[in-house]
Amino acid sequence: MRHGSNGSSAAATGSERRRHRRSPMKLNVRFLLDDGSEHSGSVGNISVGGMAIKSEARPAAGSSVIAYVQELGRLEGLVSRIDDDGFAVRLTLSAMRRDKLEERLGAGAKKGPEARKFHRETTEGVTRIQRADGRELSCRVIDLSLGGVSVETAEWPPLGEQVIVGKMRGRVVRHHEAGIAIEFSEIPPSRGSLAEQLMSSERTAA
Repeated sequence: MRHGSNGSSAAATGSERRRHRRSPMKLNVRFLLDDGSEHSGSVGNISVGGMAIKSEARPAAGSSVIAYVQELGRLEGLVSRIDDDGFAVRLTLSAMRRDKLEERLGAGAKKGPEARKFHRETTEGVTRIQRADGRELSCRVIDLSLGGVSVETAEWPPLGEQVIVGKMRGRVVRHHEAGIAIEFSEIPPSRGSLAEQLMSSERTAA
């Protein structure tokens, strides 16, 4: 009887984890363990339900972790799995903190399927990003679709920041190893007009 109950509980936990789509990214993290020791590493993917931390530290399964993640702030949880690269954390967040994290992740579970319906095309080109404070950044286009663009840049605006890429308005929805991904506020009518809107500011500046 007890064994059946535990199996049901484990299945529910697995179902809970699968409800949250993980957003791949690379964010620096500092974290504190139960023994008071402090370590550093990087977050490889994250959702409102959990995150994967790459680090040399190997905390015990079930132990608590207090993490300070780049751009996302303080997150707390319990170690749910240990692997070769590091460990996974099941986040224990209040409803308010969960909502805030989901907003900063770009509401991944809702935006993901929509973003994936646009075919991404690897391309080469340069453009400029105008940040919310008016500063401009030069960047290289990695790939683009009618829904957004991924660029290589030395400066990472925070998730959720409204920016202008070329002449296209959008917001930062993801960080990756080379730079950032931006989701467009409006879908351009065609790929040709998209390229013109993205690259025009760099040609004008030149």
